[in-house]
Amino acid sequence: MNQDAIKPLEETERETLDAVEAIDRATQSIERHVEVIEGLATSVGPLTDSVVRLNETMVELVSVLAPLAAAEHGVQRVEHGAEHVEHGVEHVERSFRFRRHKNAVEPEGAPPPES
Repeated sequence: MNQDAIKPLEETERETLDAVEAIDRATQSIERHVEVIEGLATSVGPLTDSVVRLNETMVELVSVLAPLAAAEHGVQRVEHGAEHVEHGVEHVERSFRFRRHKNAVEPEGAPPPES
């Protein structure tokens, strides 16, 4: 009979130990989460400072790059103008050669010019 009385106590003790172990695991998990949250909380300030510095740097870059972009645009306009002038010069040269050949006097007995 003594065994029958001890058996429920053993089961209760085992269940109590299982519950204590579960509480211990949960406590450790909570502690790890708290450490992570503390790490995040301590990194928010430096991260904010870094973002502010990055923003300031971007503003400086824009102020430096804006004149360069304007200069590049000006160079493109000049290049386009130069191409336009070159095209005009080629047109004038073709026209001049055509008129020169058209108005040239051929010496008598000379073979016709090759084209």
